[in-house]
Parts: sequence; C-alpha cells; structure tokens
Amino acid sequence: MRKYLDIPLTIAVTLALTVAMLWPMDQPAAEGSDKLVHLVAFAALAFPVARTGRFGLLPVFIGASAFGGVIELIQPSFNRSADINDWIADIVGVVLGIGCGLLYRRIRRR
Repeated sequence: MRKYLDIPLTIAVTLALTVAMLWPMDQPAAEGSDKLVHLVAFAALAFPVARTGRFGLLPVFIGASAFGGVIELIQPSFNRSADINDWIADIVGVVLGIGCGLLYRRIRRR
C-alpha cells in the first residue's frame, strides 16, 4: 500500500461502513459477534492513515471515534438500534488500527 493510497482507501472503508451500519436489519446479529465486527471494521478504518503517518494520531483517533459515535446516534432513523457498547467496540477498534499502523511503520523502517 503506497503512501498516496491512504486517503482513498480510508474514504472507501468509510463509505462501506456507512452503508453497512445504516442498512436496516431483518434480524438482530448474534450476541457478541456484532462487537467483533465493529472492532475489526474500525481497525480497518484507522489503519491506512495511521500507517502512513500523514496525519497525527490524535486527529485519526478523534475522527474515527466520532464517526462511530455519529453512526450510532443516527442508526435509529434507519430501523437499527443504537448501542453504547458498539461505540466502545468502535473506539477499541480505532486504537487497534492505530497500533497496527504504528507497528507496521516500525517494522517497515528496519
């Protein structure tokens, strides 16, 4: 992944997450699996820009975490339920994505 692909990749993940998390569900997800999906999805969101280092880590953390919070707030408008635990899983995923990005940078420099 080249440095110049971080923003397009982040935009693509953001759009995919927006659609997936606002799409009305017919039946609820299995308990616990939903949190894992949130964790992985938000790690994937934060990883590209954390990996390149073009933006500070604090703006990446705040932006991705706020995005997760906004999604949770507007989900009831799309026949989805808002859940604070989903947002916590989003935040943990953002931290994981940033951590993986930093680890990637460290390994890549060697």
